[in-house]
Amino acid sequence: MNDTNWWQRFYARWFAGGRRLDKGSEVAPFNSVHTPSGTAVTAETALKLSAVWACVRLRSQTISSLPLNLRTQDNETAHEHPLQRILHEAPNADMTASEFWEAMLVSLDLWGNAYALISRNRTGQVISLDVLDPSITTVKRAKNGEISYIIGDSVYHDDEVLHIKGFTMDGLVGLSPIRYQAGVMGAQIEANTAASHTFGNNLKAGGFLQTGQAVLSDEQRTRLRASLEHFSQPENAGKFMVLEAGMTVATNAVKMNPADAQLLESRYFGIEEICRAFGVPPQLIYHTDKASSWASSLEGMNLGFLMYSLRPNLVRIEQAIKKKLLNPAERAKYTPKFAVEGLLRADSHGRANFYMSALQNGWMTRNEVRALEDLPPMAGGDSLTVQLNLTPLEQLGENNENQSNPI
Repeated sequence: MNDTNWWQRFYARWFAGGRRLDKGSEVAPFNSVHTPSGTAVTAETALKLSAVWACVRLRSQTISSLPLNLRTQDNETAHEHPLQRILHEAPNADMTASEFWEAMLVSLDLWGNAYALISRNRTGQVISLDVLDPSITTVKRAKNGEISYIIGDSVYHDDEVLHIKGFTMDGLVGLSPIRYQAGVMGAQIEANTAASHTFGNNLKAGGFLQTGQAVLSDEQRTRLRASLEHFSQPENAGKFMVLEAGMTVATNAVKMNPADAQLLESRYFGIEEICRAFGVPPQLIYHTDKASSWASSLEGMNLGFLMYSLRPNLVRIEQAIKKKLLNPAERAKYTPKFAVEGLLRADSHGRANFYMSALQNGWMTRNEVRALEDLPPMAGGDSLTVQLNLTPLEQLGENNENQSNPI
């Protein structure tokens, strides 16, 4: 037991969550990590950072707002399939689809794993999905490779739990961003704490008082310290303190600039580090400076955010649903799909250009466009159309000749 490395491995495995799920082992959920300075970083303390809150909220609410439908081979919505209602409307009796997926994505971003209990009827059809607490869920793998999930005294088989993994090393369990970025988040917590103490003291730094050759008694020192403590309160800012018995201030460092102590710089840089960990452009959480502006490149930024930050999670969710909630025969007929076009709803100009391209190039009908805009279908709107001026060069003039010389 004198092996310090053994204790480090034990602590990392049981309190910080494991990295790999080998046969005959189990991975406990992420709990907390202590930084070298002693700050405990947990999902709760990390979420108290405004940057973490904003990144997790943005990612979870953006994905949960996207329509999720079960599609047929003809790319039609499978309204007749029971799973369509669960995915698109209400996964359980207590949550809407948006609320359910928001909770799942929050678990994914904080703990690296999201779990939902699958309830089936006697015929094996999925009838509900209930979110499980990732902070108390342990994943166990038997020596034969069978995976189970332990929550308190309950043990669930692999086919009873919808498990969505984040960034993973072994494909079986996800890695918690909070655990691996604990140093960054711990430094941000410490910087915020230091800034709070600094501003709580009215930006006053400590100094020295000279009493000359006189030596104060214990009672005088106690009274002087009490007077100094009272004077340093924020409500006494700007007031004058009386120095008695020939006392003089031995330092001019009465005021401290937080920029000189690099508090503002460290907090500013910490926000960018947190955004980098979650794959969120800083401008999308309203972290800007004089040299950057998100308004001029919003469309490109949204596209990059969709491609490099959201799309990996969208694909993971779609594939997990197909594997766990559809039987082998149904997997060849149905595919769950997020409608990322919903991200264009806030951009009328981009949405108009998207629809124009779809209609003029013949890969969407007018009724399909109207359905995306929540408008009723119109007569004659189911035909695919293309521009007539998109004619091969060798066929130029043929239409005019046919019209002038009708058969």
